[in-house]
Amino acid sequence: MMAAEPIITVPISEYMREVRYFRSLRERRRKLYREWGRYASLWRWRRRPEDYERLVATIRAIWANIREERAARAVFRRKVKMPYWRVGVAYMFRKETKVPPYIFYAEFRKTVYTRHPEKYAEMDPKTFEWVKPKPWLEEELREIMFASSLLAGRAHRHAEWLEALRPLKVLPFPDLEVSAIDESEVEAPLDVQQYYVRIQKSAKEVYEYGTAEVEGWLRAYRGWVREMAARGLIRYPEAFMKAVRQTSIDEFMERVKRAREIRGEKRES
Repeated sequence: MMAAEPIITVPISEYMREVRYFRSLRERRRKLYREWGRYASLWRWRRRPEDYERLVATIRAIWANIREERAARAVFRRKVKMPYWRVGVAYMFRKETKVPPYIFYAEFRKTVYTRHPEKYAEMDPKTFEWVKPKPWLEEELREIMFASSLLAGRAHRHAEWLEALRPLKVLPFPDLEVSAIDESEVEAPLDVQQYYVRIQKSAKEVYEYGTAEVEGWLRAYRGWVREMAARGLIRYPEAFMKAVRQTSIDEFMERVKRAREIRGEKRES
């Protein structure tokens, strides 16, 4: 059964004013991302304190922009019944280094446009707020991260997000967005998951990967599992992939740490 059309409960002029406001916020955020790359590049090459201050201020402005949009979306949600929704879940990592590129950033994100957000997120029955993604939604995000780390030594070039995690005592929770949107803001077929990975090192080193490329990583990862199973190196491939999906970042980093220690012990012996 097709979902009913959205019902706008405020004057159309007020509704469209909100939609234009959201567009201006997102355009501002795109500009801030460009400035982020510019100041990261200046800080990388000149190492001037004022460039670093501008870089940090820009990153803070991006998060302020995100918070402003989400607060406004919460109000917008009450102005329309049965709206379209954008549901997104992401892990984001940031690290400052002592050598180039100095500032490193990685983002692994999944987004889906839908009329039924309850399929992808869980609501607090007391506050009626969306509080966390469905477990399976976050699990595939972990699988994407594992696939990227697996391919880092071959086709994929970025494993720094692992290094960015190592010194952290508190690892990041997934960022969740569940926002009511206008139909004009729907950027993909409904209920078809979209993938996005961004690796940013400077203005000249920004790598973005979309749905097709990330799906290729997942196919390569699953092919690797089948290959290892055929060679007898992975005894239970389905259980292995389930473990990848259900391993928390804390547990994953503990395994990375232990693997490094084992390699170090082998080199010493």
